[in-house]
Parts: sequence; C-alpha cells; structure tokens
Amino acid sequence: ISNDIVILISLSGNSNELKNIIQFCSRNKNIKVIGITSNKKSILYKNSDIKILMPNVKEAGPSNIVPTSSTTMTMCLTDSLAIACMRYKKFDKFDFKKFHPSGSLGIKLKTVNDLMFTKNKIPFVSETTTMKNALKILTKKGLGVVIIKNKKNITKGILTDGDLKRVNQKFENFKTLKIKSLMIKNPVSVSKDMLASESLYIMNKKRITSLCVHDGKRKKNTIGILHIHSLLNANIS
Repeated sequence: ISNDIVILISLSGNSNELKNIIQFCSRNKNIKVIGITSNKKSILYKNSDIKILMPNVKEAGPSNIVPTSSTTMTMCLTDSLAIACMRYKKFDKFDFKKFHPSGSLGIKLKTVNDLMFTKNKIPFVSETTTMKNALKILTKKGLGVVIIKNKKNITKGILTDGDLKRVNQKFENFKTLKIKSLMIKNPVSVSKDMLASESLYIMNKKRITSLCVHDGKRKKNTIGILHIHSLLNANIS
C-alpha cells in the first residue's frame, strides 16, 4: 500500500461505508485520499488530501431523488481524469492491450506480432533453390507459400502454391528451375506492430493470403509471416 491513492466518490460525502475506509487511510499516512463530493461539510471532504467539490445540481428525475444529473456529471469528471492520466503517462494502445487482452477490445488491439509465424516456422528458401526443393519446403511448412532470401538474409521474393500451379502448367521442366527466376519480387511486407485488422484490410485489397513481416525498421528483413487463416481464427474483421 506504499504510495497508494484512493479515490472516493460520494454525492453526500457522509455515507456509512466511507467511514471505515477513511479511517484506514488515515492510519496509513502513505495512502492519499482524493475525495469527490458535492458536500463541503461532509466527512469525505474534510478528510481528503485532495478535495474535488462538485456542483450540487438538481437531479433530472421526479422529486429530485434518483441520482441522474449528478452521476452524469461525475462520469464526465472521472473520464476527464482518466484521459489526463493516459496522456501524462503516455499510455497508448499497446499498454491498453496488456491490461485488456480478452474480449472485443482485445481483439481490436491485436497486432501482427501476436498472430504471425516466426523462426523455424517461416518457410524460407534460398534464391538458388530449385523448384523441386522449394516444393518440399512449401509442403512441409503448410502455409501455402515460400519466402525467398539471398545470402545476406534479405527478402527478395515470394512464391505461393497458386504460383507453383501456374508455373507447372507453363514449364515442363519447372522442378529443375531456380526459384529466383520464377518468384514474385518485392513481396508486400508490414510492420509487426501494425494492428491485425489493418493487415487483413491489406490482404483483402491486394487479394493475397500472406504477408511478410518486418521489425518496423528493416523492411526487407523478414522476421515473420502472417497468414489469413491466423486472422480469421482470431476473429479479426
């Protein structure tokens, strides 16, 4: 409880539930109390380290009994405090995702990094690989695509199973050809920090099922591959 802060919100500031909490905080001097109330003479206001006095407004309901106007006003204040804290701490969408990994918000905040295949799951082949050996890698990795790189590990191209079918029909001796001569150059690559929903938009727009993934700096250095099935399985839309 060191350096903790307690925010107490009460219209009257005299609710019985507040007394034990205020007493506990008083005994532990390192706990600061922020009191939000409409009653300047209340226990809460008098015992708060930081006092926020709200206007004493008339409730919208009959007989001025049911909290309506006051709760709306309090929501506006607390929302403003939350946004101010986010800006002060530079709390961004990636921080938000850490604390809200599940549900619809978690899905919306998933990034390419969360869903991509990495390391030995990436179907890498050398640009000097024959089509016969490339076909073996494509079948083994099961992603329907191979990524072609040179000796410096720079991505030079991509070839999908659809491309292989077209090549097979065009060349009788295609298995002996070097993949470098048949690959699709300059494949589409996205940053690992891109939102998964944005990557799906790119796939749909370009009518492709896989994306190369880079680290955000070296665009031709592939660190992962994102397949459309991963997006669909994660309910990305």
